[in-house]
Amino acid sequence: MGERRNYHSTLPLVQKLLRRLRRFPYWLSVSIHNMNPSWFSCVMGTGILAICIVSSPLDLPWLENFAICLWITAVVLLAALLLLWGLQSVCYPARIQDSLRHFSHAQNWGTPPMACFTVASGFVLIGTQLIDPSLCMLYARILWLSGVAGSLFSAVAIPYFMFTHYELSAEHTYGNWLLPVAPLIGAAVPGSLLIPYWPDALHKEMLVLNYALLGTGMMLAAIVIVLFYSRLTYHNVPHGSFVPTFWIVIGSLGQSATATIALGNAARGHFLLLGDVLHKAGIAYGMLSWGFGIYWLVLAILVTLRAARKHLPFNLGWWSFIYPVGVMTTGTYSLHQHVPTQLFLIAGGALLLLLASLWALVTITTTRHLLHTVRNQTYVPHPL
Repeated sequence: MGERRNYHSTLPLVQKLLRRLRRFPYWLSVSIHNMNPSWFSCVMGTGILAICIVSSPLDLPWLENFAICLWITAVVLLAALLLLWGLQSVCYPARIQDSLRHFSHAQNWGTPPMACFTVASGFVLIGTQLIDPSLCMLYARILWLSGVAGSLFSAVAIPYFMFTHYELSAEHTYGNWLLPVAPLIGAAVPGSLLIPYWPDALHKEMLVLNYALLGTGMMLAAIVIVLFYSRLTYHNVPHGSFVPTFWIVIGSLGQSATATIALGNAARGHFLLLGDVLHKAGIAYGMLSWGFGIYWLVLAILVTLRAARKHLPFNLGWWSFIYPVGVMTTGTYSLHQHVPTQLFLIAGGALLLLLASLWALVTITTTRHLLHTVRNQTYVPHPL
């Protein structure tokens, strides 16, 4: 009798599960049709938290396993999103074209290469603990090359469309204008880590290429930041769904600080006199950029709190809170390594705490929204 009672109690659960599985083809079709590059920001945010944990100068052995789980999640997410995006290009090619025609969607074409760079860095810093190091470096190089191709496309194609197709005004200037050009800066971080793993004859060439990518990205980012500052001065502060774009400026500053220091470290081993100059210049620039990044972080927090008191609707742009803080954290770590002061140590710990809190908030909110979507059979809100 007890076994029959157990059978009847579990039968409804099995039936419910089977009904959910029957809906899988529908949800797969919906996911492919509505796939948007902005989803790759989830990979960026999750991956950068893992990297910040394992790279922290603070002793955090109890978080290492958590960081590994985060990085594995980022790898799985990246693979799944690339598959969905590939299927969309085959099944719904018009959707790809539409995302380039729509200005606010086109800006997000910078997120897939950034996701590739984040996971590539993870293969170098974390992946070697799990799988064969030579295999890690192979995957990292493939992701880096793919990211460079994607970053060059976004940095050329999106500004070209801005100049020739989109009808814009000064009031339309937001922080997400940085998204198409920022991957050129992001390429230099895993690029510097991977230099020893290319054939010897390519070491200097890859170093010069990374400096060229970094310099192009930094120049373009500087132009956009000036335009955005001007927009903030002469027009109202962004409101609603555009508030998270305020944080993207922090990402360009923190990423460039990390990149210049990382490339300076690599240059010392390949250029005799110039290498030492580049190394010291990278540290000097990192400190200058770090100060401006902290200043902008304070502004971003104030603007966000002001918007939250009025109305701050959820969308995928919320993931813009995370990655910029993450690369600001890695920049702080790099500075502490070369300028070991309590200021950088305390700031690095505070930024890591802020990063983890933002990641938890945005992840919980995103998951809650997805579950609500599945239950009500409605799709997610429009990406930023």
